[in-house]
Amino acid sequence: MSSERPPYQLHPVTVKRCQRVSPHMKRITIDGSCLSTLRLGLPAQWFKLFVPLGDDQRSNGRAYTVRSFDQATQELDIDLFLHGDSGPVSAWAERAQVGDGFEISDVHPRSGFSIDPATEHYLLFGDETALPAIGAILEALPAHAKAHVFAEVATPAERQELASPAALSATWLFREDNARASAMPLEAAARSAQIPAGVTAIWVAAESTEVAAIRKLLLKERGIDRANLHATGYWKRGEADHRDEEA
Repeated sequence: MSSERPPYQLHPVTVKRCQRVSPHMKRITIDGSCLSTLRLGLPAQWFKLFVPLGDDQRSNGRAYTVRSFDQATQELDIDLFLHGDSGPVSAWAERAQVGDGFEISDVHPRSGFSIDPATEHYLLFGDETALPAIGAILEALPAHAKAHVFAEVATPAERQELASPAALSATWLFREDNARASAMPLEAAARSAQIPAGVTAIWVAAESTEVAAIRKLLLKERGIDRANLHATGYWKRGEADHRDEEA
């Protein structure tokens, strides 16, 4: 925890609305007009979020994805995964109400997932922390595309409604069912998934160890072209605010 100002610009924002997307996912809506560096039409951009701790202290920044941005209203949605009081941001988000203030940085200049109109097939793999980015990517896909999502969550109650202009199918992987079958259900799904012929864009985000295993599997065993694979560790067990940027 620190009151020192980070080496990038921060913007004070206020909670405009709150919505529970699932038992452990909360959507917070803010005025996003302060983010002049936000690139319209580019899903999965992310920024750092800082919450107040009292006594003029702020939390360390945590990386969060832009879930959606409405250009007409300038409203920006942030989906925060709630994992109890184990971290200051999660604890704050659990209790956040309309009118509460916090701070966000500009979006990271290298963040985002570019949609190539010529690509027809997409495979998306992710856990709860990746669902905001997955939702944003799906909504940005063209109507002629086909997308299959493999989403790992704790229980069926954590499923979210996914929508896309593209033809969409989803496979939900529940840790309560996979505890014995596989310690890494997303890796098992990547091993058995049908990869369409031709150019298929594959996007992966989850716990860093599992992402590394999936990256190795797809590149070395399944022969995926590295140019078609975007794989990022969004978090790492036992480490605060881990996010690698390797694609």
